[in-house]
Amino acid sequence: MLKQTSAGIWQSDLLLSVTGLVHGYSSRRLGDMRKNENRETFLNFLRLNPSSLVFLEQIHANKIHIVTDRDLEKKVFGTDGLVYKKNNGMSGLAVRVADCVPILAVDPDASVIGVAHAGWKGTLGSIATRLIDTMKSVGADTERILVSVGPHIGMCCYSVPEERAGQFVKMFNSDPRIMSHIEGAPHLDLGYANVQQLLEAGISADHIDVAITCTSCQVDTFFSYRKDTGETFGEILGVIGYAH
Repeated sequence: MLKQTSAGIWQSDLLLSVTGLVHGYSSRRLGDMRKNENRETFLNFLRLNPSSLVFLEQIHANKIHIVTDRDLEKKVFGTDGLVYKKNNGMSGLAVRVADCVPILAVDPDASVIGVAHAGWKGTLGSIATRLIDTMKSVGADTERILVSVGPHIGMCCYSVPEERAGQFVKMFNSDPRIMSHIEGAPHLDLGYANVQQLLEAGISADHIDVAITCTSCQVDTFFSYRKDTGETFGEILGVIGYAH
């Protein structure tokens, strides 16, 4: 479950239980995260060093990159997921969204963190599963991994073409919690689809914290690609890392 701080940052109860870890999702109140000054304000609230934050290019695919110290202060191109195993340095990982599903994950014992940007293409590419597999490859254990599925568009507002809906029906065996028709049009629940992939990857249900939100319905709180206009659109930022 997410809760909002007085600064307008949304945080997962599950990840808040991890000592030394900082994380959060920005909101419209904190401004468009494409702007440097807004990012710096947000990160300062979290006590994350902006100079050690690693960003994704985000190409709507399913590639996961393992971050090394050479990637610090950089944007990693050609990927929609990052994994980092903490050493003596400091690092935070960031994911940008405005309807797509942001995923933050941590194995507290192995000091392994991960983020993923799950749009519909990444979801069909099993990006959540790939994130967990990559975390395991650097020492994480599925029995310890905790995952926050952040603010995203809900099934209520995410109508899609029949062809896309059919791809999800084929992948998820006609699960009505993932694809249903609303007023005759197919709608998807990307958040629940990614939760299913996390469960299939071996993450226990009580280690997954899902934001009960719809960025489109709650456009006053979050930015939404579908609901905003060109003048009002912005991006929210999900980050996870270690305080400086």
